[in-house]
Amino acid sequence: MNPFSYGNVLTAGQWSYLFSQKQDALGYTPVNRGGDTMQGPLNTQASTSDGAGFSIPPGAAPGVPVDGQIWMTIFGLFFQIGGKTIGPIANGTIVGPSNSVVGDIPVFSTTGGTALADSGISLASQLPNLILATPAFGSGVPAFRALIGADLPTPQPVALGGVKSAAAPPHQFGTGVDTSGNPTFAQPAISDVSGLAANMLAFFAGGTSAQLAAAMVDETGSGPLVFATNPTVALGSASTAVTQTPGDNSTKLATTAYVQAAIFATTTLPATRLATTTALPAVTYANGASGVGATLTASANGALTVDGVAANLNDVILVKNQASSFQNGIYTVTATGSAGAPFVLTRATYYNLSADIDLGDQTFVTGGATQGATTWTQNAKENPVIGTDPITFAQTAGVGSYTAGNGLTLAGTQFAIDTTIVTDLSSAQSLSNKTLVSPALSGVPTAPTAAAGTNSAQIASTAFAAAAAATAAAGTLVNVQVKTASGTYTPTAGASRAIVFVTGGGAGGTTGTGSGSESGGGAGATAIFFMNGVSAQTVTIGSGGAAGAAGGSSAFGTVTANGGSAAASQSLGGRGGTAANGTLNLGGGDGGSGTNATGNSQGGEGGASFWGGGGAGGQTANSHNAGAAAQAYGAGGGGGSYSAGAGGAGAPGVVLILEFK
Repeated sequence: MNPFSYGNVLTAGQWSYLFSQKQDALGYTPVNRGGDTMQGPLNTQASTSDGAGFSIPPGAAPGVPVDGQIWMTIFGLFFQIGGKTIGPIANGTIVGPSNSVVGDIPVFSTTGGTALADSGISLASQLPNLILATPAFGSGVPAFRALIGADLPTPQPVALGGVKSAAAPPHQFGTGVDTSGNPTFAQPAISDVSGLAANMLAFFAGGTSAQLAAAMVDETGSGPLVFATNPTVALGSASTAVTQTPGDNSTKLATTAYVQAAIFATTTLPATRLATTTALPAVTYANGASGVGATLTASANGALTVDGVAANLNDVILVKNQASSFQNGIYTVTATGSAGAPFVLTRATYYNLSADIDLGDQTFVTGGATQGATTWTQNAKENPVIGTDPITFAQTAGVGSYTAGNGLTLAGTQFAIDTTIVTDLSSAQSLSNKTLVSPALSGVPTAPTAAAGTNSAQIASTAFAAAAAATAAAGTLVNVQVKTASGTYTPTAGASRAIVFVTGGGAGGTTGTGSGSESGGGAGATAIFFMNGVSAQTVTIGSGGAAGAAGGSSAFGTVTANGGSAAASQSLGGRGGTAANGTLNLGGGDGGSGTNATGNSQGGEGGASFWGGGGAGGQTANSHNAGAAAQAYGAGGGGGSYSAGAGGAGAPGVVLILEFK
């Protein structure tokens, strides 16, 4: 079917097919819609007297112009470029920029006489008091320069309405006109210028630098003197200024008095060759006469080395690390020390009095492996009592390197918190010097185990608690064993230590012979033994001696306590026994001697043991002729009286064992 037959309406697909065939025939895509883009330059026919080859009808300016757009309004032609609207171009041709440039502003002109808008570019900044003019006495390109007399017009003696004009002499003002029409001039008097001092007026008249200086001297106003440029001010050798308050830190002038006070506010001591890094080897300190002649003398022989350097005789040493800080100070090496002699340091003569030592005293260290080129300042106390008050030093200057630790940054000499560090609740992190307010701990938190015997606010671990409990229980009494018969000691379960008392048997008193009363028997010895780590031991119990017989010896392992001896005669009581191998060995008491008095003779008392006194002696007066037997373990028996009174028996020995955990 013919697509263009009468009554036939083409479909969209047929139209598209026809246009595609047309495009193939032309070899390009025709521009037939609003907004289409041309693929090449636009060529129009040349203008003729019949009309222009290209026409832009005037209309309204676009609300938001885009670079490259051209439009026409009733005011003229416009175009948009670089984000700026150029136009209108109308009523003449704009010519420019030209080659003549003044202060970076292009010079434009128009043929139609229309005004040009300011470009908005200002003149470049210039020094004060300059003018824009051609070179002096001639023509040329204008430039910025100082004003000269030739730039000012010369008054001419021309009559103006009967008054003649004339150039005024320098620094004079017109004061009137005479009858001939000539002006009169005069230098103004001081009274003619209100509020100006004589020197200022003289400056107006003469204008010399001396007069300006005089005018500045007379300045009495409260405001500052401000110069328009940057002058060089030359002050006389005797110039003075106000001395500022000590410690002022501003841009005010500093007088020599202020500078000297600032310098001497801190005392700079003579340099020291070496400085300690740790406490000196063991020394003995002698304070001399309140510091004068005070010394530090080594407790052992050997040469002195400070900060890795061998000290020389008369070297000055900064001692700053002593555990007893009153020993610190500045010392001179008076003996270097050797294999056969100790070193000796003596307080420096310029730093051995309380008045010599001030807060802020500084000394520079010249040598040493680590302390060289450092400065140290005394920071403990003003005028300390030498030998009593602490003397300490802090580093205030010197070579050193700093490293920012965890959570910190270091820029130059300033530390700051590293805000990139994120604290979380799961990974292990170390905290120091932090205060936790009522923390609720979960899981199994741990803490360092404090040293035994610590009594402070430090957290106690379970290990510390267990050790403390064991220590507290170590002194608990477990059992008491009393051995009165020989056998074997078997430790009680849970016992680890024991105190053992071993006592020998007491001797019996001597029986009277009819010629006088007899002496008492000696007591057995006692050995006290501290047993650390108990074990089974053989036990021997010494028997008490019968009348006139010695007591038996007792033993606990190797610890022995001998029994007392019987009396040797009426006048010599029996001797107490001796002990061996005990921690404490105590001898037994001697027996008393008998007496032989008419009608009332009395036997001697038995010797006293560790546990008590011996038996009493017999008496004839009350028919108590027999000596009494001893009652306390190891005590001696009493001696018999006259008329054949029997001697008392000695008491047997004993072994007492106090067992502890």
